[in-house]
This record gives sequence, C-alpha cells and structure tokens, in this order.
Amino acid sequence: MVLGIGIDIIEVSRIKSATMRRKKFLDNIYAPEEIRLSERGEFRYEELAGRFAAKEAFFKAIKTGWRQGVKFNEVVVLNEKSGAPYIKLKGRTAEIARTLSIKEIFVSISHTKDLAVGVVVITN
Repeated sequence: MVLGIGIDIIEVSRIKSATMRRKKFLDNIYAPEEIRLSERGEFRYEELAGRFAAKEAFFKAIKTGWRQGVKFNEVVVLNEKSGAPYIKLKGRTAEIARTLSIKEIFVSISHTKDLAVGVVVITN
C-alpha cells in the first residue's frame, strides 16, 4: 500500500551557491558516500541537486518535513550499478521509517544543467 509520495524541484545554482558560501553545507546535507567529484576534481552540482531534491521528496512522502529530528544527511541517496538511485536511511530518520512500517522506498531523479527534480514513493 502506498504510504506517501513526495516531489521536489530545485535550481542547480542554489546548490552550487550554498556549497561555495557555507563551509558546512555539504556535511549537513550529504553523507560522505554521496559526494563524488567529476574527473576534473569538481563537484557534480547537478547530481548534488538531484540528491537534495530526492531528500526533500522523501521528507514530504513521510509527512514530517524537517520536524521530529530528521536530518538531511541521514537520508543517503546512492546509485545501484545500473545507475538507478536508491535511498538508505540512518539515525533518527531510520527510526521514524521503522515506526511507519516502511517496506519500500522508490526514488527517481532527473536533472538538466539548470534544474533537478526528485520523486519518492514509499509503501508499507
């Protein structure tokens, strides 16, 4: 049964700007395994924006927003070998997911040079 659905869209430039302006932005939002550099050693801002949008979509799907002690870096958006994204939960956010009896988390991410969107559907 579908428990929740969430969608979010963000400008890639917002993520790039936050990364450059605020020293702790990456640590507060992303788990270390989410941060990958391009072949030139630069941040992959489109990918970071897509992960951010997926995290926001997840919070919307579980209907907490940022309340109840959830943290962005506890929602880890990774990729399978095929490239398909998936979400791994940690900490307080994982505890909330257990109380909601979340069985599966479906996630889709897409981006252009300027925009990124994330969609999450959760079932129990």
